[in-house]
Amino acid sequence: MTTFTYKAIPAGAGGAVVTGALEGASAETVRSSLRDKGLIVIELKSDRGLPALRLRRKRDAIKRKDVIWFFQTLRRMLTASVPIEQAMSTMVELAPNAACDRACRTTLEALRSGASLADAVNETSGLVRPQHLALLRVGHESGRLKHCVELIEKSIESRERLRRTIVGKLTYPAILTLASIGAVWILTTVVIPQFAETLQSAGAELPLPTKITLAASKWLIWIIPPLIIAGIAALAIKPSDLSPAFRRRLDRILLRLPIARDLIALSQGAVIADTVATMLEGGGDLLAGLEQAHGAVTSPTIADRLASAAKAVREGQEPGDALHERKVLPPEADALVRIGARSGDLVGALRQASALCAEQQEQSADRLLTLMGPAIILCLATVVGWIVYSLISGMLSINDISALG
Repeated sequence: MTTFTYKAIPAGAGGAVVTGALEGASAETVRSSLRDKGLIVIELKSDRGLPALRLRRKRDAIKRKDVIWFFQTLRRMLTASVPIEQAMSTMVELAPNAACDRACRTTLEALRSGASLADAVNETSGLVRPQHLALLRVGHESGRLKHCVELIEKSIESRERLRRTIVGKLTYPAILTLASIGAVWILTTVVIPQFAETLQSAGAELPLPTKITLAASKWLIWIIPPLIIAGIAALAIKPSDLSPAFRRRLDRILLRLPIARDLIALSQGAVIADTVATMLEGGGDLLAGLEQAHGAVTSPTIADRLASAAKAVREGQEPGDALHERKVLPPEADALVRIGARSGDLVGALRQASALCAEQQEQSADRLLTLMGPAIILCLATVVGWIVYSLISGMLSINDISALG
């Protein structure tokens, strides 16, 4: 028998997370036992510290294509006016793989237990992002669930399109970067040390570029491997793995950088405008929309600004002025919202602001990626060129001594 530690939530909505330990012959046995007790497992580990929950297996993990399939299929079901539980039952039958089947079954069980769709999909790890979860809650409260699912589908498609653009435009620079780093590593570990011995034995007075390169090579031997490891770790770490304090510090730093600041502001502005507009269209009030938007925002700094603006609106300040004074939205989107608030068409203005932010975000990202490739090539060419120049200068200094001798 193996002892498993677990985290689980009650099958009914609104329950707190339950933790404990249980002995069993296998992970499936323990999961079945906990299910009989009315608990849905969200994490399960053996006493050896190895992940035992099937959700953690790479072959069964939720992938991007599974998330796209889930929300596309759900949107089609809702468009056909199929009740949500019946739609999820049909999706269980249509699931193309084990990960989608598990996500649909888990969601269906939660729905039958009385949970909302937002709480139900949140029980499957990796299926829904915070901003999408907030949109689902808006749809549940406003009665516009189909519309919110459509917004989520558009958001996922837009993100996937942006990801394909980034991958396509960075593939060649990434390959060139790796090749150049390998070349620099070989030069610093093999070529330059041997060249240094030759120069020292010749007793030549080395030019300044050669001295700088020889000194730098001693450091690069130890610096390059940690930098590579740090880069791989940075790509592997998810924002949710970082502590709140570190995320807040990182967010403040990024918001000081010109390009990163614009991309973050546009991304968050689109989410805020979409969420508030959806809440208002469904008959909800502005404060409820701002509260839901606060849950959808991923930037801690902008979330604080939004919370301050919501407090000001609650105290009686005009919504457009409250958002403007705290710089919640990008300038052009902010102007649209202020005009809409004063003209009485706040929902229309928010929709226009959301579309504007999304369009400008894609344009900014495209310009950045277009410039990034040549910039990487230029930097790496400069480094390699400097190394070659310094080595040739050292060789010429030896030839000068030989000629004088």
